[in-house]
Amino acid sequence: MKLVRSDYDPVREKFAQARKELSAALIEREDEVDLVLAALVANEHVLLVGPPGCGKSLLLDSVLSWTGGTKFSILLTKFTTVEEVMGPVSLAALKVDKYLRVTTGKLPEADFAFVDEVMKASSAILNTLLKILNERVYDAGDGVARRVPLRLCVAASNEWPSPDTGKELSALFDRFVLRKAVSPIRSQAGRQKLLWTRDHAPRLSTTVTPAEVEQARRQALALPWSDEAKDALEVILKELAREGIQPGDRRQFKTVGAVRAFAYLSGADEVLPEHLEVAQHCLWDAPEEQPRKAAQVIARVANPAGMRVTQLLLEVEQVLAAADVRNLADAAKAAAKLAEIDRQFSTLKGNGRVEKARAYLKDQLRQLKLASIEAV
Repeated sequence: MKLVRSDYDPVREKFAQARKELSAALIEREDEVDLVLAALVANEHVLLVGPPGCGKSLLLDSVLSWTGGTKFSILLTKFTTVEEVMGPVSLAALKVDKYLRVTTGKLPEADFAFVDEVMKASSAILNTLLKILNERVYDAGDGVARRVPLRLCVAASNEWPSPDTGKELSALFDRFVLRKAVSPIRSQAGRQKLLWTRDHAPRLSTTVTPAEVEQARRQALALPWSDEAKDALEVILKELAREGIQPGDRRQFKTVGAVRAFAYLSGADEVLPEHLEVAQHCLWDAPEEQPRKAAQVIARVANPAGMRVTQLLLEVEQVLAAADVRNLADAAKAAAKLAEIDRQFSTLKGNGRVEKARAYLKDQLRQLKLASIEAV
């Protein structure tokens, strides 16, 4: 099965390098890095939901340093005014009986946007955001719908829309094709890196131009879907419907583009079933139970090996958390369990994710043995 293009593509290489460097610097944020880069390629937007301090803004700042361009950032509250987001009304225009906004430095003129607590936006702000996010146009007040340069909006929230506000926010919620819950760092290794590494800001070795981003988007759009991937997507949609999950037509269509973008980031010549992994962040509407069910259905249909890798990595973390390195018998028992998990990894179909997971496990096993020796 051919996964990587044989001809050298400098733009794709830049995306691959940035993906690698961002994932290495931002602790346990590989999925979030993939979503933001896939959204950039697919010309879509991302919503990340989780507690403050999880690296959401740092990720966008890092992508911005890589691409260049202007950024608009704002924390929304119920008291935020339209002027703070879209710009103040022009006093000079009012003098000649015209109503215009001065958008300099505001969202309508930004290449990238970080909107924190997006779910707290007022109705007036919501209505304007909808057109900017979906149609990429803005009317400053003179009735002319102008194109905005916005390439990517990363929105954040501490919580999902509540049932009380869900209906009012449903249109805005749907504008974010890629949506994911962000959890605090969980692994022991990740926590050690967080505590004892002074600077977590990624250092990117390349830069990319707007023209190259557009080239990446065109190349991703041109990727064909394999018959196996098409069949897998149709099966997934049928299985989701049985689970009571029926994403709208627009969301299904945009998911096709997001999967293509993810396949492009993965270096593929065509979309394969395993690339549907990213669709778990697209093909649902209600955030309570549907994301978990969607992930299970997609993993079962399109990427059973990836699902097993996730399960085994959770077992690794459980073993490490329960191990007492000061007790030789306990440490030996934990080492034996990790060795057994590694044996299970070895039976899985080889791909980058399996290899990365095995390398992580072997490193943890080595550290466990060293720690137990030092404790003697």
